Amino acid sequence: MKKQGILFGAAALLLLAGCSQKVEGPKSTAKSSSTSQQVKTSKKAKKTTTSSAKKVSRKQVTQTSSSDKAVWSSAKSQALKTYMTSFSQSMNQQYVEYAPGQDGEYYGIQFPDYLEKDKVAVDDQHVTATWSENGVGQADYQVVGIYSDYNTAPSMGAHLYLFTIHDGQPVVLITEQTQGMPDNLMHFKETANTDLKQNFAQIVGGGSAATANTTKTPSSTANYQVPSELAGTWYGYSEYSKQPEQIDTLEIAGNKLTLNGETTELHQDSERTSQERELLSGKGDPNQIDKNKMDNWGVIKEFDVEGRHWLNVRGWYQSAGDGSYYGVKSRNIDGETMPVLTIAGGAGMWPSQHLYPTKAAALSMKDTKFDDEHNQE
Repeated sequence: MKKQGILFGAAALLLLAGCSQKVEGPKSTAKSSSTSQQVKTSKKAKKTTTSSAKKVSRKQVTQTSSSDKAVWSSAKSQALKTYMTSFSQSMNQQYVEYAPGQDGEYYGIQFPDYLEKDKVAVDDQHVTATWSENGVGQADYQVVGIYSDYNTAPSMGAHLYLFTIHDGQPVVLITEQTQGMPDNLMHFKETANTDLKQNFAQIVGGGSAATANTTKTPSSTANYQVPSELAGTWYGYSEYSKQPEQIDTLEIAGNKLTLNGETTELHQDSERTSQERELLSGKGDPNQIDKNKMDNWGVIKEFDVEGRHWLNVRGWYQSAGDGSYYGVKSRNIDGETMPVLTIAGGAGMWPSQHLYPTKAAALSMKDTKFDDEHNQE
């Protein structure tokens, strides 16, 4: 594994200047039977008339109860729009509403039209999601609002929020997925932003949302911790390595990745300053770049795909490119079950190196490719 898989350096800086449903309401199909027609005396005719009347009655009841269950309205939609204006300001991001007749793009995908394709996953599980004017429907998730900062976000740094009703409860979903996944699904998870969750719930309940916190304090270094399954010391063979026996050593602890003695600090996107966001969008002054962050900091994203949890790391000032992906899976190595850390990259998340808990395993498995991974030919 080459150093640039983790440590990003000045090359990322060169990218700064460049890369930048249909609503179907319930149809009223109940047929009004003519009362002027002479009633026939046959039992068969009586039975048919009674059956028809029952069908109409049941349908009318269904439509009424569906209306009674409505949990969303145009007034609530406006309340959400007002709240998202203040949320945009607090996050130093510019969110735009997407809706039927007001479609928006997210990395080449049109929303809300994409919902009709049935290609949404939540927590790595395929689900159904559809646009709903009133928050009621048969899908797993009734989408009542969609917002994204795609048009103004740094390249590969956009967010897409789905405001949904799931099992009768308000749920805010987020994706930061920037490319197609092997399962051809777009992967969402519930947002960790408590302001969004609480205020959306308040709006759904009929209350007023509070003004978003505009004095957001960046997270401290200690706030982020790598996933527990990644923590530890790993060894991986690399034909490019300058280390003894061509074995790279990767130590992962807290918020640090240390490869052969050189460390990258891992930080969340929320820690970026407004000045750094301007730099990422190509509007800032390159002379304001923090050399330490450029050389030693990485920004992280976490997501699940195909049953594995992944950590994506990109350079702090990296405005394009996929970065490196880190995921662990238990495997049988020489009759022994052990965790294997895969490092992947590129549009297809192609594996570039496997690392093991011991040097012996790394040497033994140095040329191994696992069939269940998407290896680049």
